[in-house]
Amino acid sequence: MILSGLKAWAFGMESRPLANFPAEVSGNDRTITEKEPLAWTPAVHLSAANKADFGLQSLVATHNLHQSDLFTDSALIDLLDRFPRQHLYALSMGTDPARIENRLALHDGVSGAELLRAVKNGRLWLNATQVDTADRRYRELIDHLYAQLAAQVPGFYPLASRGTLLISSPRALVYYHADGPASALWHIRGRKRIWIYPALDGRYIRREFLEDIFAGVRHEYLPYESAYEEAAVSYELGPGQWATWPQNAPHRVTNLDDVNVSLSTEHFTPQTRRRSQVYVANRFFRTRLGLQYLSAREDGPLALAKTVIHRLARKGGLDRVKVARHKPRLRVDADAPGGVVALDDPGSSNGFHP
Repeated sequence: MILSGLKAWAFGMESRPLANFPAEVSGNDRTITEKEPLAWTPAVHLSAANKADFGLQSLVATHNLHQSDLFTDSALIDLLDRFPRQHLYALSMGTDPARIENRLALHDGVSGAELLRAVKNGRLWLNATQVDTADRRYRELIDHLYAQLAAQVPGFYPLASRGTLLISSPRALVYYHADGPASALWHIRGRKRIWIYPALDGRYIRREFLEDIFAGVRHEYLPYESAYEEAAVSYELGPGQWATWPQNAPHRVTNLDDVNVSLSTEHFTPQTRRRSQVYVANRFFRTRLGLQYLSAREDGPLALAKTVIHRLARKGGLDRVKVARHKPRLRVDADAPGGVVALDDPGSSNGFHP
């Protein structure tokens, strides 16, 4: 009984904010719209092989989100006009996948139509984070997706989920990175190519980098070498396809010759929560006590003991961390080359780098 109670407390739903997701919104801005409920039902299709591979192997399957009117130009403009701007991030990037050049761009005062035009004419990503708290139709959509996944995948019991709407330029890219939570990419408009690399393999991601990502002190981008391609699995995604991969598998993305629209979702299960807690605990022991190469095993007495000690230390103020944040260097301008202009004073405003 005591051991069960310790497990429930140590591996509970509480978690530290992640570097690639802002802090929770306040109760005042959780819902910005009272739009009508969905007029159609999202559908997820998995083959027998997909069901067996879900969460264990990279896979591509199908959905019907591209048939919804939530993702037309007019719907996107309407959403962007109403969207809480503190949860919307505009990013400009370079062209070399081995050289990270993400730059955050301010967009206050820029209309939804101008934002979409900047994406079409420039080299931008718009990340509408927490979209499921901003418009209840997206929450309903994501609930449908995960209810269907839970019904089709044996042993999959999501405790929570959240979503980010991605609107991005032709030929834009996402650099090599690893996410903390388990995730899926639901592609809706345009075409993109995604490369996925082995998960939890020290040749492709250092253990301490992943610990820092889980703790929120490091952004998710990682050093990349062209030699990694020998181990990559690659898919070209079109409208109506979705991809998922093992939790923490590094991946990168390049859009093809169209504007792309995708929904990125993260989901949390008892297993993913345990991994997060163990890696954050290992980081605490590494950085505060100098203990290196601790086991990353997610179950058993050692995992429980580390997690309990870490949570006690955190409650006692012994593990204070500074969440990774970047300052904006640009401003969105739909008429400028690349869709952005440089800020006169790039140090004048703080911003969050998703």
